[in-house]
Amino acid sequence: MKCVLLACTGLMVLTLGGCSSSIATKGPKPDQPYEDAMDTGKSVYGIGQATQAEAQYRTAMDRALMRDDAASIHEAGFNLAAVLLAENEPQKALQSLGETEAALSLRGVSDTSDLAVIRAAALYRLHDTVFASQAVARALQSPDMGIRERALYLSGLIAADLRQDTVLAQRVNDLATFRETSAQVDRQELTARLNLLRGQPELASSESLSVVKSRRDALDYRGMRRALTLAADAADAAGHQSQAAALRQQENISEQVAAKQAGDDSVAPKATAPEKAEPGKVTVQVHGTPVDQSGLGASD
Repeated sequence: MKCVLLACTGLMVLTLGGCSSSIATKGPKPDQPYEDAMDTGKSVYGIGQATQAEAQYRTAMDRALMRDDAASIHEAGFNLAAVLLAENEPQKALQSLGETEAALSLRGVSDTSDLAVIRAAALYRLHDTVFASQAVARALQSPDMGIRERALYLSGLIAADLRQDTVLAQRVNDLATFRETSAQVDRQELTARLNLLRGQPELASSESLSVVKSRRDALDYRGMRRALTLAADAADAAGHQSQAAALRQQENISEQVAAKQAGDDSVAPKATAPEKAEPGKVTVQVHGTPVDQSGLGASD
């Protein structure tokens, strides 16, 4: 079974199913337990069951290692790390990525630029912008357009956090070449961040509220909350404190409900007053699944 990397609506993902031959006898016999685990993982992740998806991808990884199949190790490893990030386990995601990269290196696979973008997202989640930037640089070398788009977006978020308006402006320009709707929404968010950084909060507010709607319509509730926080920051900068407080309360309610659905009772309510900004959170989606239908995507 030959598996390939594909771009899916601007998100970096690995194929979840194998390519099948029209003449079954001429292709390698598929490992059915591996295929079943990958398909089940995709299905349960698609309905927001990240913990169940993790178990399925671990089973798939075990089968791939037993089979000594580099391509299967690659795809199972990518999806496992993406799901660990979805479970808000960036350290575990980094550990899993290290194990996958070691297994691929042992088998002579050197191109793991797709894994680099998950590494960058996990490091960014841990506020390590230095090593996240290094991982982004690797991801930008990927031949996969979807991976490069995510890397450009993440690079823009890092630049915004570091107040590097020149770099951020370049990323806005870079994303203009991508025509997918999701990429254009990413570009609009970075544009709002750029305008806020350059002292145009009213414009940033309008753009970020548009991003809120786009993320919501795409069922990307993680991205929606990120945009709500951005809109609140813009409202604050524009002197609209009551609007900013309302936007932060909306974001807080959404996050609390998402945490409740995930079974996480450890998330305490946030204060509505502005606090020290934290890095934005990037979604890395498993191939073949809708964008964060349940609020259990990769960026909370």
